Amino acid sequence: MRGLYRYLSPFSPDQSGAVSVLYELGGMIVVCDAGGCAGNICGFDEPRWSRTRSAVFSAGLRDMDAILGRDDRLLGKLGDAIEACDPAFVALVGTPVPSVIATDYQALCHVVEKRFGIAAIWIDTTGMDLYERGEAKAYRAILALVERGRRDAEGGVPTPAAALHESLAERDGGTCDVGVWGATPLDLPAADSAAALSARLSSRGLASATYGMGAGLPAFLHALETPRLLATSPAGYLVARQIARKSGAELEVGLALGGDDPASAALDGSIGALASSLGHASSALVVHQQVLANEVRARLAARSGARVDVASFFRMDEGLMREGDLYLKGENEFVELVRSRGYELVVADGLFGRALRGTGVLLAPLPHFAVSGEVLAPASELGFLAGLAEAERL
Repeated sequence: MRGLYRYLSPFSPDQSGAVSVLYELGGMIVVCDAGGCAGNICGFDEPRWSRTRSAVFSAGLRDMDAILGRDDRLLGKLGDAIEACDPAFVALVGTPVPSVIATDYQALCHVVEKRFGIAAIWIDTTGMDLYERGEAKAYRAILALVERGRRDAEGGVPTPAAALHESLAERDGGTCDVGVWGATPLDLPAADSAAALSARLSSRGLASATYGMGAGLPAFLHALETPRLLATSPAGYLVARQIARKSGAELEVGLALGGDDPASAALDGSIGALASSLGHASSALVVHQQVLANEVRARLAARSGARVDVASFFRMDEGLMREGDLYLKGENEFVELVRSRGYELVVADGLFGRALRGTGVLLAPLPHFAVSGEVLAPASELGFLAGLAEAERL
């Protein structure tokens, strides 16, 4: 039965992806729910919650408050929170109930800006899609806010967005060499991955801005002018590709691994160990977010000579797919794929092993926070890459 998961846990939904992008930008994030969605985001889908402060609120509305359109209650709470937090902007993040009743987020944002004099955006997430869709929507909303502020400021229109733009301009650090898109804790190997990626680029003489994880809101001022773009996940690739088409920027895809940096050495060591278990006539499957999976696939195929396919339950961009790659629509499809193609090796989050018990396949651990959260999360990126070698026969 499609949609029935007997072994896998629920994946991170789109509102979690949106909050992941907004988390470090200095805004006030309001999850328009009764409390459950915000609790899941902070308790399970946002590893920075226990280490870094951010203004993430639940609207705390009962279902009937939302259904009957009691927006005055939400606005009253927003006013109190804005006064207490003094955020740079307000972001309304959608959840299932307001999605079902077609809440007019645009009207709410208009009222917030008029009443409280602060820039407001909305992310039309529904709780029914997966996290990468929410990430892309959040990126677009922030870019639209910055451009709206720039346009109003240049036109002399005194709007909250213009005031925000002028405030950001006072902290403007200028254009960097590389803009990194799609780097969030839900996509990257570990909590230190964004800093490690920035360090790798810096070692090559490139100054970078990691949008949403490391770079703050002022970095978005020049996001459309950056000469080089690096997409580290499918959501990042979707947004970066749109920017590149307009600006003519050079677009690359990957995690900036290469050379003699420790991360690349750790990955090569693990790949070497896995390759020794495969022959030229063998086949392997890598399951993760598409960009990271492609990094593993390229190295494993080169070292072993085996056929290596990529599959994912999350967005699969056709431009990054090869023959044999597959977008997975459910748990049964994943199990059937492994059985029907006879893969000797599966490189995937350890949670997927629960669905493959008894198949005899070799499973190499590739944790994905959007799948297993803190349960299997590695302590560091180096630990993540080195851990690939610890394969288990199921």
